[in-house]
Amino acid sequence: MNHLIFKLSILLSLFLANAYGQKIITNTCDSLLLTKVEYEKCKRDTAWNEDFSVKVNYIINYKTALLPKYRLIRRTINLPPKLEASIKKLKLVYDSILNIKLSVIEKDMDRNQKYVQPKAYLSSILSLQIFKFYPDVYAILLNDLHLSLNPRTTRQEKIFFEQYFNEALQAIPISIMNKLENITSALKVDESKINNQQIIFMFQGEIPTAYRKQCDIINFLLWME
Repeated sequence: MNHLIFKLSILLSLFLANAYGQKIITNTCDSLLLTKVEYEKCKRDTAWNEDFSVKVNYIINYKTALLPKYRLIRRTINLPPKLEASIKKLKLVYDSILNIKLSVIEKDMDRNQKYVQPKAYLSSILSLQIFKFYPDVYAILLNDLHLSLNPRTTRQEKIFFEQYFNEALQAIPISIMNKLENITSALKVDESKINNQQIIFMFQGEIPTAYRKQCDIINFLLWME
């Protein structure tokens, strides 16, 4: 997935150039070269200009302010052997599925956008990259959306993902669980402060609060930086 990181670097470079006075250029939408559908998509792509700066600023704050703070905290958490083994197994699954999904989704996005919506495409790439910076086990493994979304997760695969998730959750000692609940609650508060323009993240949904908290805890443990 190095090509995704490369594209993200290019996008960040474009944003920084924009900050020094170079504006993001307008799409060249030529009705003589494009079909009607392509032309309309190309013209609508301008609406994503503002989305660039919002997401780039969020990622900058996320990577330089939020994660360094919680990286120090994460390194103080010593996991018992059973929990560590469960987390490592789930992390391998998460990374593998994430890479597969990003590769397929990236191609599908550009194809569905008729190749003439570069700003929408790059904005989506930014959103997808967040899952590489910090895990989201619900968004990538447990959301039923993936049962129908390409690349499709089979029901049997989802059952396995749920088993891995539950094994890790059940392996957390009560003493560590209480600490993790406090840490992840604080992390969510800090995250909401940098998401002041209310970015809508991909593959989310309305899930019970208790289940969301469990996912937050597993995400924090999966984050092994």
